[in-house]
Amino acid sequence: MLKMRTWAATAVAAASLTLGVAAATPASATTTNTSCSTWSDSNTFGAYCSEGATYFRAIAQCNNNQTVYGELRRVGGGSWSYAYCSSVGASLRSGTVSLA
Repeated sequence: MLKMRTWAATAVAAASLTLGVAAATPASATTTNTSCSTWSDSNTFGAYCSEGATYFRAIAQCNNNQTVYGELRRVGGGSWSYAYCSSVGASLRSGTVSLA
């Protein structure tokens, strides 16, 4: 009987901890599935997202250490976002997609 009570107490404690952690997790930390396509050339980074958020934009890291941002676009809206390093006299080092 003592083993059964110990096991039950352990189970309740574990469930309480699990619920406490879940309740403390902010909504923004939720993982969202995204469906984005990207394109780039030597100066430009482009992105298009069809699901996973409300808005997206392309972000380019340029070879002169500047960051440029593409237009904010609605997900699934049919338009690509392009970030142009040529606008700051540089070429593209890398690019990423920002979801909002």
